[in-house]
Amino acid sequence: MALNLNMKPMVKKIVFVRVKEQGLIRVGELFPDRAVEIEDENGFVLQLINLMDGTRTIKVILINLHGSGIRISESELSELISEFDALGFLDNSESTAYNSFSSMELERYKANLNYFSYFSNLENGPWEMQRRLNHARITVIGVGTLGSGVLFNLAGLGVGKVRIVDFDVVEWSNLNRQLLFKEEDIGRRKIDAARDFIHRFHSKLKLECISGEIRSTEDAEKAIADSDLVILCADQPHFLVERWVNQACVKKGIPFIGGGVNVVEGQLYTVVPGITGCLDCNYLLHSRQDDDYLQFIQSYLSSGFRMPSTAIAANYMLLTGMVCGELARLIAGTGPLQSEGKVVSIHFETLQTAIKMDFSSPVPDCPTCGQGEGLDPIFQFFRALEQGDISICKGGDFLEKS
Repeated sequence: MALNLNMKPMVKKIVFVRVKEQGLIRVGELFPDRAVEIEDENGFVLQLINLMDGTRTIKVILINLHGSGIRISESELSELISEFDALGFLDNSESTAYNSFSSMELERYKANLNYFSYFSNLENGPWEMQRRLNHARITVIGVGTLGSGVLFNLAGLGVGKVRIVDFDVVEWSNLNRQLLFKEEDIGRRKIDAARDFIHRFHSKLKLECISGEIRSTEDAEKAIADSDLVILCADQPHFLVERWVNQACVKKGIPFIGGGVNVVEGQLYTVVPGITGCLDCNYLLHSRQDDDYLQFIQSYLSSGFRMPSTAIAANYMLLTGMVCGELARLIAGTGPLQSEGKVVSIHFETLQTAIKMDFSSPVPDCPTCGQGEGLDPIFQFFRALEQGDISICKGGDFLEKS
């Protein structure tokens, strides 16, 4: 590959270089999937590595090598640097993105940049990845247990604009796991407490707070307008809010991530409109594979039973980390998502992960992302529930309205 001779190659700070023995060096030893051993009888390779510190262009490196008596052509040096790049060892400190950060920002995001450099190369550096996050617009629906942890992570990642949607207030029972809040916040709206936290923690993050509840697809469309990604952290009303957000995101072509906890198991999934199936594809597949699925949903809703919170902060931190890790992969472009078109679970006691459902391929007769009319019983039930044609009785059954 012909390289721009004005770029400034830099051996990544995370790359360990060791002289294993005379005439042999080992590069990238801390990464078993990348470590290579290079014969270096005359010390040329080690000299080149030392010259690639991000302060010299390739032209200057060539001049320095010639000055030390090493005869190498421009094309040979370019090819050698390209090989180092292909191994994942180099960044380009002359990138436009690098020079767009202030010294304070480079310091603030230092660990982020070191992490992203694991995935970077001369053409796509860690600064480009961080800048994508800085320019991202994320909507978080629900600032409860999952949502408050997500907001905390988004601030650390350096996401530039965040919109939060919530209607609830801080309660004492929140404080075991919703670590965004403090005792003085009891009784305050969560969005107000969240605004205060963000102002103290990351004053440059632009936080938009919307007080309200998602009660329809139209509400969801308004909430997610102009977003690059949506994170669904609300679960009320059960089953319907997920469908409303799913329909809005599919219509607008906006990816979204959802998740939640059920005692010792956490789950997350990602819908990417136009690439994966959607949440209604998942409902359709699930109902067709399990004859009891619709009856379970009906029984759960009609029983009046509501699972009390069983979450501890440690478990939710695991799930929040998985959700925000997927967000970082999607926005920064570091690699494939593990939950793209899949429901992925983690068992908190065993730390085992599993794929619960796979809807990575859109279902043609899905009523939301396909051409289906929604005639399957599960969608007839959801539609009747949403339109108020049935209501939940205390006794345990559904009452059809005349």
